[in-house]
Parts: sequence; structure tokens; C-alpha cells
Amino acid sequence: MMRSLANSRKTISILPFRLFSLQAPLGLERKKSLFRRIHWQFDKKARSLIAFAVIVVVLISCFALLYRPAGGKSDVVIVPKNNSTVTPSPSPQDRGPTTSGPTASAYPTPTQSSQETAYKSKPPGLIESAKTINSTIWKEVAANAWAYFQPGVGVDINTGLPYGSGTSFTFFTDWDLGQYIQAVIDAQEIGLINATGAWGSTARLDKVLWFLENRPLNGTTHYPFWFYDATTGQDDHAESDLATVPVDIIDTGALFVALNNLINFNATLTAQVDNIVLNETGNPNGGVNYTALLPVIEDCASSNSIYVYLVASGFASFWPLQVGNVPNEILNNIVNSPTITSPYGNVTLPDSPITCDPLLLSVFELNNNDSRLMGLMNQVYLAHEAYYNVTGNYVAFNEGNSIDNGYVYEWVVAPNGTTWQISNEAQTIYYSNMPPIVYNDVAFSFLALYNNTYARNTVIFLEELLPSPTNGYDAGADNFAETLKIVGLATNGLILEAALYAIKK
Repeated sequence: MMRSLANSRKTISILPFRLFSLQAPLGLERKKSLFRRIHWQFDKKARSLIAFAVIVVVLISCFALLYRPAGGKSDVVIVPKNNSTVTPSPSPQDRGPTTSGPTASAYPTPTQSSQETAYKSKPPGLIESAKTINSTIWKEVAANAWAYFQPGVGVDINTGLPYGSGTSFTFFTDWDLGQYIQAVIDAQEIGLINATGAWGSTARLDKVLWFLENRPLNGTTHYPFWFYDATTGQDDHAESDLATVPVDIIDTGALFVALNNLINFNATLTAQVDNIVLNETGNPNGGVNYTALLPVIEDCASSNSIYVYLVASGFASFWPLQVGNVPNEILNNIVNSPTITSPYGNVTLPDSPITCDPLLLSVFELNNNDSRLMGLMNQVYLAHEAYYNVTGNYVAFNEGNSIDNGYVYEWVVAPNGTTWQISNEAQTIYYSNMPPIVYNDVAFSFLALYNNTYARNTVIFLEELLPSPTNGYDAGADNFAETLKIVGLATNGLILEAALYAIKK
């Protein structure tokens, strides 16, 4: 599905842990004609029934695909062997395996010559040249990532709306829009832009909020379309028409996280944001009844998905009385899940679907230093480092485009309870012979969090393979030196977040 050319999972996705929204595989679903609503023709009872129908469809989508029994929930917290008190250990300086053990039998092993060729291909990059990874270096990293968000590169010069992957894919979802809002906030906090000016933070955010206040809505469901065209601000029919549900709750929840952060960033925007989220009549094109989705979020309190944790946190920001307890319960469920052991390095992990993107966004965007969340993050990092120490292959698991198989999900723990799996976006195929992509945004995030040898060497490995980030960072590469030269919103947005985290830390 390289139609995406969108470095953004959010831009093309069908994952059963993302769009638990009204979209089936936590990814996408096909639209149903059930929700034809002429807003002014229904009495209160009829509208209530319609809202209930929406909730039923959401629940079916959510629970049929989001939840995989993992042997039942434990009544007590299972403390992993490598718990949150453990500090990730420095890796060896060289790039070869340092401990004996099995090689990664699931994937082909790159030859030493292919790796060495990559290392000698060009002069040292920013991270490799740096004697110390300090705030000065991180500001340079942030500036490189922010280069993607320049008008005409990753943002439309007329509408001010973001492209999923530059001019090759000019469409975006609510998830993408939330990540763009976060990028603008981060850029000002780092000092890359000012509040004033034609492309300062105020002007950029005004354009986004105006769009949210005035965007066209689905005339049948009265919810936002799945995709919008950044060049026009209109529905992107080619993508949106693939949806089979009235609204994508995963994308909605991620947008709410960013909008809540926007209020914290600039309190003068509170009323405007609240009007967009909470006021059913805030859009002149019709009401957006997000409140009708709250029962779905309440029922997700039994989930152990890190995706659902992030999304529930977004809803809890605006409806704390109704669903404020849900994120905490989901995090407890993850921690209390039975544990499984990675075959590389004997690192224990919860038997809960884990890929890095929602976990990293939870750490960076929720400003959440909860020991449970940070302990999970630590374990996932340690599993990556242990994988390298056993196999000699770098890993930075995420979701995104691949070189040969379209959009994929790299699972540290897969929904089927196995580790280090790569699936297609529909979760119908697991690839047994596909070299994992080492994703650039995850590599930089590990460096921001832990600043140790393995994290640094992973970034250097990618620096030496990928082009200089003139218009932002490319997506990644595999250990055969095959590169994924796609520059997009998701990669550079997450790298910006990692840079701000490191600067603050």
C-alpha cells in the first residue's frame, strides 16, 4: 500500500488496536448506511436511539478486534524481572553481537559486508560527530525535524493544514492533525519559532482551529470524515469512502490529547477548544456529538492495550467525571497482565499488544511520569537492546511503511501473544522473513529517554544510511542497508517530541 507514501500510520491504517473506533480492525472499516441522519427531522427519542446505534457499532468494532484474552487477568501485580527501578545498561561500543545466543531465526541475517558498506558511505552525521548529546545537539535535531513542517514542504501554504507525507500525500486524519498541533507547540517551546509572524505558532494554530470549527462533516453521521485534503480542507473521498463506521475514535482520542495540551500551552484558547470538543452545535455544518462515544470509552476500562490507554486519556481530559478513571484502569490491566519472555536476552514483558508509537506518545504527550508507564517503557527499551546484544541486528519497532510489504505493524508483543512479529495493516498476515525496519523516530526517542550507547549507535546506523534531513528525517532502514526514504509528519512529529523531552530532562 505504498499509495500512502505517508510516513504516518495514522494516514493509512487498519490496525486492530488503533481504530478500535468505529472502525473495525482498529484500523479501518467500511462504512455502513445505517447512520443516515437528517439532524432536524428526528425527535429526542429517535436521536437517542441513533446515538445508541452508533455506540453499538463502536462496541462491536472495539471488542471484536481490540481484545485478545491473555489467559485472564492476574489478581496481583506481576513485577517483571527487569522492573522499573532498573536503569537500561550501556551497550558495547562496537556494532557486533556481544553475547552468545541464537540469531534471529525469523528474519534473514545481514552480512557483515553489507553493514560495513553502509557505515562508510558518507561523513559522520550530527549524532556521530557529537562528543556529548546535550541540549545544543537536541535543538539541532529538533530543527532538522521541524524542517518538514515548513510551508510548501509538509504544510499547505494556503490552508496551513499538514500533509501526511509531503506533497506526495497531502491528506491527513485527526491523528495527524493532533500530531501537527503538538509539533507547533514543541517548536515554540524549543525556540524554533515565535508566537508572532505569518508562520508563527499563533497563526499556525489559528488556521488549525478555524478548520476544526468549520470543516465539512459527514452529512449522514455528522461526525468528521476520516481523511481531509490539506490543499482544500475538504473531505478526501478516495480515502474516507473506505471507512465503514461513523467516526474513528482512535484518531479522535489522539486529537483530544493534543487539544488538551494546547489548552495547557495557551489558556486563552480554552473556550475555543471546548467549543470544538464539547459543544454539539459548535460547527456550522452540524453538531459533533462526541459525548455519545463516552460509553465506549467507559467499557474500554477492561482493555490492556497501550493504544486504548492513549485514546482514553484524550477523552478523559475533557470528560474527567465520566471517564477519568479509565486510563488508570487500563494501565493497571497492562501491568497486571501475565508476563511473557523475549527469546533474546530473557527480558520479561506484559502479554499485552505493544508497539512503540502509542507507548512513546503516552510518555511524551501525556506528561505522565507514572512509574507503571515508565516501567513499561523501560522494559520495552531493554528488550530492544537485548535483541541487539544477541543477534547483532538493530531494532526500533514501530508501525509505518515498509520497503516491500506496504504498511506494517512491528510488534514487540503481538496481539497473538508472541514477540517480535511483523504484520500487515489488516492483521491477517504475519511476515516470517521480512527484515524489520529500524524506524528513525523510535531510535531518536530511545536516545532522548536513555542517552546510552545502544540508543546512540542505532541513530548513527540510520544517519549513515539515510540522506541528510534537509526537509526532515526519513522513515528508516533495515539491517541490510535497504532504506525507507519517506519523509513524513509522523516521523518528524515524534522526533520533535523526543527532542523536547530530552531538552527538558
